[in-house]
Amino acid sequence: MIDLVDEQTACRIIGGESNPIHRSTLWRGINSGRYPRPLKMNQSTNRWRRDELIAVIERAVAERDEQAA
Repeated sequence: MIDLVDEQTACRIIGGESNPIHRSTLWRGINSGRYPRPLKMNQSTNRWRRDELIAVIERAVAERDEQAA
């Protein structure tokens, strides 16, 4: 089953539960290609796949570890 999350949850996944990113940071990241584009459910509803957001974090960790090595 695909787990879809709203904008607020997407910000918490990327930034962390205690320090979520701001929604404008999320949209800047989407526009720059850093974060995945949302699925448009209707005119006013966007949803993100949780696994795609987690993959962004895992890639950042892998890149950091490569640079440290």
